[in-house]
Amino acid sequence: MAELYNNREISKYVDYLLPVYYGNDSTNKANFAGFWEMILKQDTAKVKLIEISKLTKSGNQYQALYHCNFRNSKNYTIGISNDEGQTWRFTTFFNESIKFDQLLEKIPSLDHSFAKIIDENFGKRINYKIGEKISPFNYTDIYGNELSSESLRGKAIVLNFWSPSCAPCIKEIPELNKLTEKYDAENVKFIALAVLTDREMLINQFLPQKPFLYDIVIVNADDFVISSYPTHVIINQNHEVKEIITGYSEENIQKLEQVIHDIL
Repeated sequence: MAELYNNREISKYVDYLLPVYYGNDSTNKANFAGFWEMILKQDTAKVKLIEISKLTKSGNQYQALYHCNFRNSKNYTIGISNDEGQTWRFTTFFNESIKFDQLLEKIPSLDHSFAKIIDENFGKRINYKIGEKISPFNYTDIYGNELSSESLRGKAIVLNFWSPSCAPCIKEIPELNKLTEKYDAENVKFIALAVLTDREMLINQFLPQKPFLYDIVIVNADDFVISSYPTHVIINQNHEVKEIITGYSEENIQKLEQVIHDIL
């Protein structure tokens, strides 16, 4: 599998990947291979498999974690066999900064014992799930104002996970500002949880050019199970998660407004 990648025999390499990567639909397989060929056209990086870090049986599956060296850093790939090791399918190569929750999205059956090797913070992060109550929070925004779940009892809350280095996040700011103005008199609190940034840059450089009407709080991305930005978490007056919306699009902004409207 690694040799096929290194030789850029991408169509054969894709044969070894888990079907989830091309939507579990064989008709998408060629398109997925073409996408990879385009990405790797000018890429000469090679991967070297070092060792099997862990091999286990979970239910009827054999699962193996391979440690490899890629781009001069520690990486992994996971192999899955449903026929007692006769044939294997693999994940793409991923580095050690990945969250185990992201792997579970691809492989729900993945044995949690792998997390001890891949992600020591697995299970410790805040994980929003539709229908469940949120964990209590106590934040201080970039201007020193305190924001706590306790002080917001009885209010709906809209959380926006974003980064000033994320182009889609920036693109949606004017539309989010319109939402805050529209529901200004309503019982809604809009909080922007910013990652990969610092207070001085936001106040002195970013916000003078791109005003953002949400209450902005700087957080550590690794404290949350959030895999992409922007992500909106809409919470009702009982502090239950009603919806999670990932990515920017006009449809997603409309959906966000509709969920707020329905909650109120």
